Amino acid sequence: MTTDSTILNNPFVSFFDSVCRGCGQVMFQNSPITGFLFFAGIFYNSVTLGVCAVLGTMASTLTAHLLGADRDAIKAGLFGFNGTLAGIALPFYFAFDPVLLVYVIVNGAFSTIIMASLMRFLSKWGVPALTAPFVLATWLLMFGVYRFAVLTPGSLIAPVVPDPHAIAAAGGFAAMALFEGVAKGVAEVMFQDNSVTGIIFIVAILANSRISAVFAVLGSLVGLLTGLALGAGETPLRLGLYGYNSVLCAIALGGVFYFLTWKSVVYALGCMILGAIATASISVFLSPIGMPALTWPFIMVTWFFLFAGSLFKNLKEVPAEKCGTPEHNLRLEEAGAISPS
Repeated sequence: MTTDSTILNNPFVSFFDSVCRGCGQVMFQNSPITGFLFFAGIFYNSVTLGVCAVLGTMASTLTAHLLGADRDAIKAGLFGFNGTLAGIALPFYFAFDPVLLVYVIVNGAFSTIIMASLMRFLSKWGVPALTAPFVLATWLLMFGVYRFAVLTPGSLIAPVVPDPHAIAAAGGFAAMALFEGVAKGVAEVMFQDNSVTGIIFIVAILANSRISAVFAVLGSLVGLLTGLALGAGETPLRLGLYGYNSVLCAIALGGVFYFLTWKSVVYALGCMILGAIATASISVFLSPIGMPALTWPFIMVTWFFLFAGSLFKNLKEVPAEKCGTPEHNLRLEEAGAISPS
């Protein structure tokens, strides 16, 4: 016990622990093992994206340290996860250039500033900032690229006018395509177009929470089936593009912010379905200006479901300061550590 405490008190080990937890918190997992496996999954798919993920997480975490943010929040990775996504998004959407690494650091640091702002604003209602700092910081920096000669936008953020007459054919979706779409739906939470990476992510979540791992798979499946039922094209379904926002919706409402009951599961299913629909609608809305939806569909829909929850007597919210894994939250409730709301 003393040895473990001494190791964790080492500033370098403590910082590494916080960085790994930050990566884990992308999918609400306060676990250095989960975070480390997330990093491994990203590196498996792309060394460039892996390096930028680590750099973004370190930048956001270090910024929080330098500015004197709450140490417990830093240690739990709450100032790191937006930096992880902020770091990956830029090389994903821009042509890689060494200057881009500076942009990654700036984006990671800026996400911490926005995180602190939103935490202060949203704490009045007990609603988390989620990945909004990553989205707002990344959108702001992405718009600037059209004025900078050094950075080159990739084809994924070229402005386009949606074709209202385009009809997607979703017939004959095979079992293999279903497996690929579900696995990639989990991977695409962190911009990884790789089924193996998706499986690594699921195992990483499983290492910390079996319930969250089940909800991650369920969210991806529900998002895919929603897109399939509404006639989305096979290519985006295979790529998991209708699943990743629903994955985050599923984990968030599947026992993390609400105690797990059959009623909260039904509520979470509604959030997953709307997450997939919002992915399509926001993508269409932003395509004329060349901006990706990122995780904004998840943020918007989940905020609505969290703000509304306090008015629904059949849902029991987990106090923000006591949120943990679904298993942890259920143990607290069974032990009577949390009084009924």
